[in-house]
Amino acid sequence: MKSFREFLSQQDIVLFDGAMGTELLNRGYNKDFPLEWANISNPDLVKSIHNDYILAGSQCIETNTFGANECKLKLYGFEGQVEKVNRSAVKLAKEVAGQTAYVIGSVGPLGKPVGSGFEIDDKKAKEVYKRQLYFLLDEGVDAILFETAASTHEVFIAIEALKELDSNFPYIVQFSFSRELTTVYGEDIYRVIEFLKNLDADVVGLNCGNGPHQTLEALKIFSQHLKGPFSVQPNAGYPQLLQGRLVYSTSANYFASFVDEYVKYGAKIIGGCCGTTPEHIKAIKERIKTISKSIEIEVIEKKEEQKSILKDTPSELSQKLGKKFIFTVEISPPKGIELEKTKEGVRLLKEAGADTVNIADSPMARVRISPIALAHILKEELGVESILYFTCRDRNLISLQSELLGAAALGVKNVLALTGDPPSIGDHPQAKPVFDVNSEGLVLILNKLNSGTDYMGNPIGKATNFTIGVALNLNADDLNKEIERLKRKIENGAHFIETQPIYEVESLERFFEKVDFKLPPILGGVLPLRSSRHAEFLHNEVPGITIPDKIRERMKNSKDPVKEGIEIACEIVDRIKGMVSGIYIMPPFEKYEMAAEIIKRFRT
Repeated sequence: MKSFREFLSQQDIVLFDGAMGTELLNRGYNKDFPLEWANISNPDLVKSIHNDYILAGSQCIETNTFGANECKLKLYGFEGQVEKVNRSAVKLAKEVAGQTAYVIGSVGPLGKPVGSGFEIDDKKAKEVYKRQLYFLLDEGVDAILFETAASTHEVFIAIEALKELDSNFPYIVQFSFSRELTTVYGEDIYRVIEFLKNLDADVVGLNCGNGPHQTLEALKIFSQHLKGPFSVQPNAGYPQLLQGRLVYSTSANYFASFVDEYVKYGAKIIGGCCGTTPEHIKAIKERIKTISKSIEIEVIEKKEEQKSILKDTPSELSQKLGKKFIFTVEISPPKGIELEKTKEGVRLLKEAGADTVNIADSPMARVRISPIALAHILKEELGVESILYFTCRDRNLISLQSELLGAAALGVKNVLALTGDPPSIGDHPQAKPVFDVNSEGLVLILNKLNSGTDYMGNPIGKATNFTIGVALNLNADDLNKEIERLKRKIENGAHFIETQPIYEVESLERFFEKVDFKLPPILGGVLPLRSSRHAEFLHNEVPGITIPDKIRERMKNSKDPVKEGIEIACEIVDRIKGMVSGIYIMPPFEKYEMAAEIIKRFRT
């Protein structure tokens, strides 16, 4: 046989196959297992589907490997079977194809967001893609199909992985769009088109997501802004859920009736995706016999208008950082809606000279009032700005951005980006954590919102103006690793740092000695001790806190431990004030008067 690239160049239209996954389920495959496991558990079923597509007219068949990557197989506990699943898939397809059809290696997305701060960062994503691609190439597929793509960033990484294995291997890229012509990650069709212009793919196109009509509308836009050839593999319409199973009802003849216009707008590869069957492919083949070649469509270069981005006003804290010595105090959000005690404490802190208050986000995974709502109320009623603790524990990627935009609209503009405590340690241990992103990724999201786009690069109109803070544990077991994480957070856009409680100035000095990059303003953490038992508890039971023997001894021997705790805190502030840009006070057990006393001493 000729090479796939040569074959492609000599054909007016190339007929691909239809769906594998839905066809497996239609033929009785157990949906409790990954579809790709059929290559191992029921190879004859997979071969029969390949064979039926070839009999229907398919010139190219796709391997049953769409989700055969480590990340997706891990959902079923099959992450160790990547090699076996992919090698078996290619062998089955090649056995059926023989010299009759080309075998295309199907590669789908990883199923989770990819990037800095996510569970799957760029390095991990490339490793996962490279591992799957290696086995597909090693078994001899004729080309690679990156299909149902939803993220330009992820596709770029996947292509890089392929290029590192074989820089000249033929590949096709197909994106999937919703009815609104955006990917599932929110990238609109024009953004995707701009990305595709810079690829050396043999073919680019569309698959999944929509039925034949909506796919045609997307193809028209592609043809106006891109030079073909294109590939088109729509679903068989939109599915219905019947008796627990997705059913696609678009008939083969209706599906094939769109072929004329697909070709008219530059489609060279035509096939099907979810819900399509060998009958759909057979109908397409019959239709192809009757149509003429594509017409020339004028490619329109989309001109980007240079618009100045409107930006929200800055926070008061941002105007003070690095210019004034800051005092901020952590307050405990109440469990209910009674706020008078909290307001009373904040009034006390304001009178003492606190610049802001820090509001935790359901700390220790225990239900508390929304920190966004409380921050807004304190700003409106008391004129006190807050640093909002914002965690990744309870919110997916959509909710994270939605709530941050809501916070900005309510005037809450200072955010400390945190990963968050797991629900298992809180008062709702049965709650499911989200963690779509960690604190590094959250900083990146905040920075993108400040640039006028959401995480995927889609414009949001007026840009936010968040002052972004991050946490630092000076007593981390692996300080070098902690510093590396801090560096990434700063590169992602962090504006200031808040440390865990400091009891030894040496811990801060060690940190400065190890850092070889520029730091934003640091607010040194100070947690006043209330009693000897409190000191022992923090030292022995709370990770990240180390209290020297001499301080614990002072608390043990003191006749007035609260006063002694304040004295110790003031001594720490006095020793580090020349090394930091401010102090972050964590009063124990809502003893705001202790924080107020410390602030007063230094304000006067």
